[in-house]
Amino acid sequence: MGKNNKGKNPAEHGKKFSTGNNTTKQTTKAAAPKVSSQKSPRTITRTTAMVMAFIVTASIIALGVFHLIVRNADVLFMAQSKDYFTTNKQFLHECMLIPGGLISYVSSYLTQFFYHPTLGASIMMGLWVICLWLSKLAFRVKTEWMAVLAIPIVCLLVGMIDTGYWLYYVKQTGYWFYGTIGYLAAMVLVALFSFVKKPTDKVIITVLMAFSYPYLGWYSLLAIIYATVLYLSEKHSDIPIRKRLLQPIAAVLLVVFFPWFLYRFYPDIRIEDAWVVGFPFFMNDDLDSITPEIPYIIMVATPLLFPFLPRQKESTGGTAWLAYVTTVVVIFVACVWTEKSDFQNYNYHAEMRMYRAAEEQDWDKVLDEMGSIPGDASRQMVLLKNIALLNKGEMGTKMFKYNNMGEPPTNGFDTLNVHMVQTAAPLIYYYHGKTNFSSRWCIENSVEFGFDYDNLKMLARCALVGGEMDVARKYLDILKTTIYYKDWAEDLMPILDNPKLIDEHHEFDSVRELRDHMGTVLDGDNGLCEMYLLNYFSNTMNKDSKLLQELTLNYALIQKDIQLFWPRFFLYAELHKGDEMPTHYQEAAYLYGNLEPQNVNISNMPFEKTVKERYQGFQQLSQSLLKTGMKAPEVGEAMKGSYGDTFYWFYFFCRDIHSY
Repeated sequence: MGKNNKGKNPAEHGKKFSTGNNTTKQTTKAAAPKVSSQKSPRTITRTTAMVMAFIVTASIIALGVFHLIVRNADVLFMAQSKDYFTTNKQFLHECMLIPGGLISYVSSYLTQFFYHPTLGASIMMGLWVICLWLSKLAFRVKTEWMAVLAIPIVCLLVGMIDTGYWLYYVKQTGYWFYGTIGYLAAMVLVALFSFVKKPTDKVIITVLMAFSYPYLGWYSLLAIIYATVLYLSEKHSDIPIRKRLLQPIAAVLLVVFFPWFLYRFYPDIRIEDAWVVGFPFFMNDDLDSITPEIPYIIMVATPLLFPFLPRQKESTGGTAWLAYVTTVVVIFVACVWTEKSDFQNYNYHAEMRMYRAAEEQDWDKVLDEMGSIPGDASRQMVLLKNIALLNKGEMGTKMFKYNNMGEPPTNGFDTLNVHMVQTAAPLIYYYHGKTNFSSRWCIENSVEFGFDYDNLKMLARCALVGGEMDVARKYLDILKTTIYYKDWAEDLMPILDNPKLIDEHHEFDSVRELRDHMGTVLDGDNGLCEMYLLNYFSNTMNKDSKLLQELTLNYALIQKDIQLFWPRFFLYAELHKGDEMPTHYQEAAYLYGNLEPQNVNISNMPFEKTVKERYQGFQQLSQSLLKTGMKAPEVGEAMKGSYGDTFYWFYFFCRDIHSY
């Protein structure tokens, strides 16, 4: 046996032995569990996670485009006109008088770009995308959970589109970008904190966060809180307990005591506000509304959940379905919430478009907007319409062609009392030649809510019309430091050195004529712009200015006062001898002559045939409808289609006007 073995080829023998051994090993491997390179169906691949993140990011951009650019471009333009930024160092100093001043400064700068709503909204959405991905980096959240990180961004969008008439009453400098810049700053600080490993270094970063309080306000405190929650959510078993507690203790002490220590250096804030400087509160003299604050509360609270989302280096086995469901739910809720929150009251938007057109003296656009209103207009819109007709010389022929009912502003989500003196009164007073009233309300509103481009332009106009060149220079110099109003200011600067050049700027013609023939007495309006104008002009007589005289006649019509009407009607006829009498003035004279024939004999007046025929038709139809049992408002609504463009209908059925 041994001999035979010895005769064998050693190489062959070794090969046979080796082959048998390999067979044994292969059998052992086959028995072991096979490791696959593919993910379990319960987990999410990297590619799928990136697709989910892309969908979330695209959804944010799509919502922003739809709600900001498509639906609220007029709101964005008005937002920038009610904000203010200048490169003057004094403005930076004023911003820094309150904690968070750097955010205010940067936010005001960026708000300027809403002058072109698409550009401003694009900048905003770009910052939102940065915030979204930066929060992922800061909290090291797995990509498939991006939908949860998007919740604060949705809150920022909702906070912009549900502001409503608070747009005119918000006192926070740079409000429109403030939340976005503050949230971005907080995420930057948390990201810095998350990349520091040593406990002592984390304490140092936390202290530095606190020292950013003068620049970031309460967003520096939020960053400390977010960082601390992130720290507590991590495992620190390899760090001694004493070192482990350094950062949380430092965070508590800094958040509690640092604002209390610094508030004494800020005389413009109260001690109770020291911890929330930068949070947007919606308050005025008679209302403290919590509704528009809700999105910001959710925005602040949501990042506290981020540290407990699956981390980038942790297993997510069994959570794939939850990530999918969460993404779908968040996107669905975001679409519904933004749709419900978007303040789409027609008059709210039409007022802004009409205001801009009137400010630019585009009278045809003002009337086009007024003519397209589906329901009753607001009184502000009615006044802007009358101003446009006055400047086009069409008040006597088209004043009642448009809706004149005038419903009060609808804010939608709370009981904010909107006053015209805070929205459009300076512009309305200006076009009535009441430049002193315009200046007065510009200054009062600036003291209450801060200077803005709109008020600065109006103050400059009023000063130029009044010949106060030094005052006008002050406002024009400020506007010259802006991006979008620099050219406007420079175009008017030559008037300062040569007042006669104002004659070349026809935008001042009607205002100067009215002002020069009324005087500049500044009495009281009790905060009711329309009522003051109605009482003042309907009781004014002037034969030296055809424009002013016609304005007084029209206000006598609106007042529905027969005794006020006749003297102004006869004066108009005297000043316009040989001219055709406008239709509405004929209608008023024919109606009043029939209602009170004992006062004025109209039998010899040359009324147009259509004026008489429409009056007869109006009387017959109204009487027949009343006999059917219809009430007066119902009769008015039934006759509106046929006679709503006449003074007859206005006189009998335009009631319960809500002036504000």
